[in-house]
Amino acid sequence: MTNRLHVVFEQLDRATENALASAEALGPRAYTHPVPGQWAAAQVIHHLLTAEKSIAGALRRTLASDNSKWQLSKAKHRLRATLLRLALRLPGLRFKVPPTLPPPPDPTTIAPLPELRAEWASIRRDLEQVLHEFPGTKLNHTVFRHPRAGWLTLGQTINSVLDHTLHHQQQLNRISKVLSK
Repeated sequence: MTNRLHVVFEQLDRATENALASAEALGPRAYTHPVPGQWAAAQVIHHLLTAEKSIAGALRRTLASDNSKWQLSKAKHRLRATLLRLALRLPGLRFKVPPTLPPPPDPTTIAPLPELRAEWASIRRDLEQVLHEFPGTKLNHTVFRHPRAGWLTLGQTINSVLDHTLHHQQQLNRISKVLSK
């Protein structure tokens, strides 16, 4: 893992911890919809965990594939990755869950937050292992197909996971604000 990837990975760890702490601070209200039709905090955590698990699995499959067929990143890939970063960072912008991910289940069926925390830690260890195993010569190659932005390099993929987590932190902050009234 390069130094740059390591820094982004540490930022991702902090963002994940903040998201989990925000949901855990709500206690049992983490499973309550702040407004009918909006996600509960536990659903946000479940969504983030599911997305990261899916990405880690896709990266693992890419790593196991014939890397001689990986494509070099092109200007259009970099542009789309930059637009994704911008969109995820804009406050208040909302997106539909991509069809590659299932919508979060009903909050009453989601495991307790400590179990989600443990599962997320396991997924994060797997993601870290994948990052360590990636060949340094392939860092400028596209390795993951994002459902909205298209093909991303390893660095762009990890940045998108970070940006996705930070995007949903804004949602968790809104949920906390509504439920604390």
